[in-house]
Amino acid sequence: MNLIARLVFLAVFAAVTGALASVAAIGFVRLVDLFNQWLLVSPRSRLMYGDSLLLTLATIAVPALGGLCVGLLWTQVKERRPLGPPDAILSAQIMSGKLPVKSSFISSIGSVISLGCGASVGQYGPLVLMGSAIGSLLGGQSAKKMGIVGIGCGAAAAIATAFNAPIAGLVFAHEVILRHYSIRAFAPVTVAATVGYVMANFVFEQQPLFHINPVSLEHPLEYLGFVAIGITGALVAIVFMRSVLLAGKTAAKLPMPAYYRPMFAGTILGLFALWQPDILGTGGELLRFTTIEGAFGTHELALLIVLKILLTALCIGFGFAGGVFSPALLIGAMFGALVGGLVDIVLVDVFAHTGRSAISLYAICGMVAVTSPVIGAPLTTILIVFELTR
Repeated sequence: MNLIARLVFLAVFAAVTGALASVAAIGFVRLVDLFNQWLLVSPRSRLMYGDSLLLTLATIAVPALGGLCVGLLWTQVKERRPLGPPDAILSAQIMSGKLPVKSSFISSIGSVISLGCGASVGQYGPLVLMGSAIGSLLGGQSAKKMGIVGIGCGAAAAIATAFNAPIAGLVFAHEVILRHYSIRAFAPVTVAATVGYVMANFVFEQQPLFHINPVSLEHPLEYLGFVAIGITGALVAIVFMRSVLLAGKTAAKLPMPAYYRPMFAGTILGLFALWQPDILGTGGELLRFTTIEGAFGTHELALLIVLKILLTALCIGFGFAGGVFSPALLIGAMFGALVGGLVDIVLVDVFAHTGRSAISLYAICGMVAVTSPVIGAPLTTILIVFELTR
């Protein structure tokens, strides 16, 4: 194959992979939203529903029964667990370029069920897996190395679609999945990320996750708050990650069949949701409100941070399918807003003369500080947050 033909082949391959990964990502997100509406998980559906008794029963029963369905699904795959981005990374790093089609497909179904029934997990990990599986399947038909490139293309398109962030999708594929910046992969991954972004914005007209008005720093002393967010945000991330690992080890020691573990976690989640329904699902509405001045007090934020960490760890450790990126973004945003509230209290006399910067600035810094160590990708996190918040 001459150079021109090879370049054309790579461009077409990347464009097709990007388009399919984008369609799959959009379909996944919309299906989850639909289930959230039907199953009374989303805040809007809960608010509009009038029967308090049925709402109470649904709050407990939906995640519990969803957990049972998910647990039974894992008996159908040889891994006995959901696949995720680590499997895509492993496939790329051992140079196989292949993800198991059946396990990836069942894992995607399990993720839809998990998120649809309100499990406290993230949706971006499953999207990356789907995109990577599509790229692996298409690339594996030609050559092993194309399977590896396909994994990078699919992952980039999924991130670009989910976050409206083509540059972040490109960097994510290289920084997290492929772990290198090779000439062979850079051009097709760029094409795939661009196609994913175009599909999301101009074909499906996907709306941004949230809108943040431009903000500026009002006083130099506020840099102390940003330093505090950076240092303590790393500690929050460590607590979150170790909680997930501890939950997994605890689940393995429980005297119950593995397929009952997600149901157990779903029941616990539902009981806590009777008290704090905001902990259900990915928390998109909660994330939006976190960036609004005065939406939450410091005590409310502290409580929600603790609950989100514990219940996300419980859901992931006990077998629900989902990622950690979305919860990390939410935990980070709430933590940043919490630090912003504390800074306001400590420097109240200073701000009486100059005014304090918008709480959204602290929330954005918190997103980066917590999410970056969780996924191990500082450049990707910075770019995602910048592109996400415009």
